[in-house]
Amino acid sequence: MAKTLPDQIADLFIALIFTGELKAGDKLPPERQLAELLSVDRTSLRMALRTLGRMNAVNSVQGSGIRVCNIHTDMGLDFLDNLYRIPELELGGRLLLAGLELFNRAIPTAVKLALEKRRRDGITDDGRMLEMVQAMYQSVEQGRSTQELARMEVDIIEALMEATGNQVLQASANSSRRIRTLLTEKLFELIDVKQHLTFQVSIVMKARQASEDLDELINEYLQYIEQLTEPLYEHLRSVPEEPRLVSSPLKNDRNIRSWQQVLAGPDAPLESVQLVKPIS
Repeated sequence: MAKTLPDQIADLFIALIFTGELKAGDKLPPERQLAELLSVDRTSLRMALRTLGRMNAVNSVQGSGIRVCNIHTDMGLDFLDNLYRIPELELGGRLLLAGLELFNRAIPTAVKLALEKRRRDGITDDGRMLEMVQAMYQSVEQGRSTQELARMEVDIIEALMEATGNQVLQASANSSRRIRTLLTEKLFELIDVKQHLTFQVSIVMKARQASEDLDELINEYLQYIEQLTEPLYEHLRSVPEEPRLVSSPLKNDRNIRSWQQVLAGPDAPLESVQLVKPIS
């Protein structure tokens, strides 16, 4: 589905903040001027700024104008969720490695929480997880694409998050679905997926045994995840660290990829763009 103009404007600002083109404390031009600089109508700009305000990307203070917030201290999961939705943006190796490291720790933790909840509540395993893994195994046998298999793997992880009953974990999983899918697609290009699923089945079967020591099981799973994703770690270390805006999320004829291009305005000659300084 094509994005609305307000969404395109918001995506542009999210990308400019993430790439460092806009920094914490930078002041935006007045609304009327900013609309002219972007070649957009004020209503669409106002809607985009409202969206950015809700995710603490910008802050409007009476008498001080609109300033960019701090990406590290002010912005949260909703900013990241929107960040992952921008196909024109290359996220960079630093963020992808940070995401992989976090997911490698979070998934075994979720397994432990889900098992503890099941045993605490006396819930009998309904076999749903095993069925999902087996369905994915059949898809491998049928030669499905890595993209399809990655989506199935992510569905399994989200079912696991749901089984924990922890709303924060579930919300985090929802917000990170796109980057997890991206990482899983690349991982499946580098590993033997069928072998991975064989291990998954063995873990699920062990987890169904009430006598199984949870800490030992989680430690086994954690070690497996670290070993499994080592090829992906190696790949991501070869990716440029810094994010890059390949093309403009704002779909007009200007292809805006920097804050300097915005400030130069629609009528500025190309050679003058590099001479324009951000507003302080």
